[in-house]
Amino acid sequence: MAKEVSSREDDIKREFNFATHSIISQVLRGVLVGIFAGLVVGVFLFLIEKIFHLVQDVYHSSQQSILWLLALVFLYAFIVLLNARLVKSEKNIKGSGIPQVEAELKGLMSLSWWGVLWKKFVLGILAISSGLMLGREGPSIQLGAMSGKGVSKFLNLSAAEERALIASGAAAGLAAAFNAPIAGLLFVVEEVYRHFSRFFWVSTLAASLVANFVSLSMFGLTPVLDMPDNIPVMRLEQYWIYLVMGLLLGLSGYIYEKVILNIQLVYQFLGRLFRISEAYYPILAFALIIPIGYFLPHLLGGGNQLILSLTASHYTVGTLLLFLFCVLSGAC
Repeated sequence: MAKEVSSREDDIKREFNFATHSIISQVLRGVLVGIFAGLVVGVFLFLIEKIFHLVQDVYHSSQQSILWLLALVFLYAFIVLLNARLVKSEKNIKGSGIPQVEAELKGLMSLSWWGVLWKKFVLGILAISSGLMLGREGPSIQLGAMSGKGVSKFLNLSAAEERALIASGAAAGLAAAFNAPIAGLLFVVEEVYRHFSRFFWVSTLAASLVANFVSLSMFGLTPVLDMPDNIPVMRLEQYWIYLVMGLLLGLSGYIYEKVILNIQLVYQFLGRLFRISEAYYPILAFALIIPIGYFLPHLLGGGNQLILSLTASHYTVGTLLLFLFCVLSGAC
C-alpha cells in the first residue's frame, strides 16, 4: 500500500514538473515571438507614418507646382512595377494576409516565412504610405504570424508547436499595431485559430504582452485614436441615436464587406476593357487616388486622421461619401 502511494506521488510530481517546464517553455517562446514581431511591426508602422506624411506634403506642394504631382506619378509607377514583380514571385503577399494565415494554421498551405515577411514588409509600407485607403491590421497580423513561424524554424519545433507560434505571432502583430494585447489574443481565438488550449494561450498572451511593450517603447502611451476629452455626454433621452447609428453602421458594414469581396470583378472588367493584366491592377486604384489627394489630401490613408478631425472639423455628407467610395474602390 505504501509503495502504491509513493508511486502515485512520484507520478504526480513528474506530471507537475512536465507541465511546469512546458508552460515556462511556452512563455519563453512567446517572449521571443513578441520581441521579433513587435520590432517588425513597430518599424513597419513607423515607416508608414513617416512616408505617409511626406506624401501628404507632396500633395500640398503639388498645388503650387505640377512637378511635385509628376514626382508622385513616377513613385506610383514604381510601386505598381514592384508590386507586379513581388506578387509574381510570392502570390501570398496579396491582400490583407489574414486568409493566408488562417490557411496556414489549418494546414492548407505552407508559407515561406522569410519570403512573405520581407516582401509584405516592403510592399505594405509603399502601398499603405502612398495614400491608398488601406488598413494596417491585416498586414500587421501576417507579419507577426511570419515572425512567429521564423522563430519556430530557428528553434526547430514540431508542426503543432509551429502552429502555436504562428498564432502567437498573429496576436502579437495585432497587439503591436493597436497597443491592445488582450484584443490580439481574443481576435486570434475568434477569427484565426479557433482552437484554445493551455499551451496556445500561454504563448499567445506572452507574445501579445511583449509585442505591446515593444510598441509602447517605440511610440509611447498615446492611443492610436487619441480622442479629445471634451466630447459632450449624451443625455438618456438621446440614446435612441445610438440605436439608429448601430443599425446604419451594421448595414454599412454588411454592404462594405460584400463590395470588398466582389470588387475584383470590377477590376477584372476594367482590366479587360483597358487591356491591363492582373499584376498591374493597382494602376486603377492609383488613378483614383491621385485626384483625391490633389483636391482633398486629408482624405488620404486608412482614415485615422479623418476620424480624429471629425471632432474639430465639419465635413459635408458628400465629402464623407466620397471617402467611402474611395475606400471601396481602392482597398483591394
